[in-house]
Amino acid sequence: MKKRPHFKALMTYNTTEDGGIVTPVSSGFRASLKFAFESKLYIASQAFPETELVFPGDIINAEITLISDDIAIDQLYEGMDFEFEDQSGTIGSGVITSVYS
Repeated sequence: MKKRPHFKALMTYNTTEDGGIVTPVSSGFRASLKFAFESKLYIASQAFPETELVFPGDIINAEITLISDDIAIDQLYEGMDFEFEDQSGTIGSGVITSVYS
């Protein structure tokens, strides 16, 4: 059974020089999200409905599905900031633009 996205976000990928990704990513890319209310990292899958590839330095809209959704979804709200990371560290930041019920 396919999970539905939990929220939509405007995401800014850092440039490679600023510690961002080196190669482009596509829908299905998984990164760890860090929210301000908790130090725990949440693995999330990103879907890019408006483009096939996301390059370093891009600002894009994405639909986010939390893989481990033990997070209290009711703590998420429009306008909430978060950072996203891969194994190398923080690769960008985002802001929630819509939370799905």
